[in-house]
Amino acid sequence: MSAVAIMRVLLVAHAPLIALVPAARILAGAVPSGALPAIGITEISGNEQDTVARTGNSLVTSRVQVTVYAASYPQQKAVLKAARLGAGVHTGLIAGYAVRSVMRDLVGPDMGDDTIPTFEQSRDFMVTYIEPA
Repeated sequence: MSAVAIMRVLLVAHAPLIALVPAARILAGAVPSGALPAIGITEISGNEQDTVARTGNSLVTSRVQVTVYAASYPQQKAVLKAARLGAGVHTGLIAGYAVRSVMRDLVGPDMGDDTIPTFEQSRDFMVTYIEPA
């Protein structure tokens, strides 16, 4: 949950994204059906690197998936672009964690549900931070 919390703080603080998606609809985990656009944040995988003595804090690298849910294809693309978080690597104290880096990674395929309809696409981030013992 730590990497997901870090990503949510970054997304909610990113003005170009908040202009398109209200902060209340940027959620950790599954997005309930309802108002679009919305964003769901989930952890896909992670790796903990302990010290040699296996005491103290661990360096954790997690792949976090940010999935955009939109009412139209153009809206999907605009929100996904805003969810890039701009240029550069994000570091520092974020959500109470010492973050070493948050970097963009893969972009997933166009998805959706024709019966609702929704338009969906995800972007992955690699989040590296210190996990307190």
